Amino acid sequence: SPLERLLPSDSEVAADLSLLARHGRSVRTYSSTELPSVPRLARERGLDVTAGAWINHNPRASREELDGLIRLARANPNVTRAIVGNEVVLRGEIDVAGLAVYLKRARDALDIPVSTAEPWHIWMQNPELAEHVDYIAVHLLPYWEGVSRRAALDDVLNRYRQLQKTFPGKPVLVAEIGWPSNGDRIKGAAPSTEAQAVFLRRWFELAEREGI
Repeated sequence: SPLERLLPSDSEVAADLSLLARHGRSVRTYSSTELPSVPRLARERGLDVTAGAWINHNPRASREELDGLIRLARANPNVTRAIVGNEVVLRGEIDVAGLAVYLKRARDALDIPVSTAEPWHIWMQNPELAEHVDYIAVHLLPYWEGVSRRAALDDVLNRYRQLQKTFPGKPVLVAEIGWPSNGDRIKGAAPSTEAQAVFLRRWFELAEREGI
């Protein structure tokens, strides 16, 4: 629990990364001050890292996160992208103008692509945010919008293409996607292990086919 500062050890993280390296090429982090060893451990296992800085309403903590991200990216060549802030506009903790200040500092300090991560509708409602990033990092989570599992992938692809059309010239990275195995039903979206398995397998096929 990061809220209670109960974090895994480096050896536990290393074991997880060794497992992930059998199935993928990169991992994403959300904080630079919690488990800063991840980029190094990932590098040792041949994994790239999309490294995050956790930005919130606390300026001091946010500056520490951004400083940490810059240090990690400079020290680890396998950090290939940066994400400054995760759904911070969605949560209403910082507005676009405030987030732009952090994004500018990161872009000035780093020679890798920099973005912030938000659900698709936040990007659409705040198109000026795209002026401050190198790519669009989007969360596509149809379950939370009550979309049925059968319609979910069509919804995902439509949102993805909508972002491509709205922000031509900006690569679109799907930074979060998935389906829960348990929890509450939301309108037409029902969680289950079967639905999760079907959604993920078909998503992998779709992403490969569409070059996402």
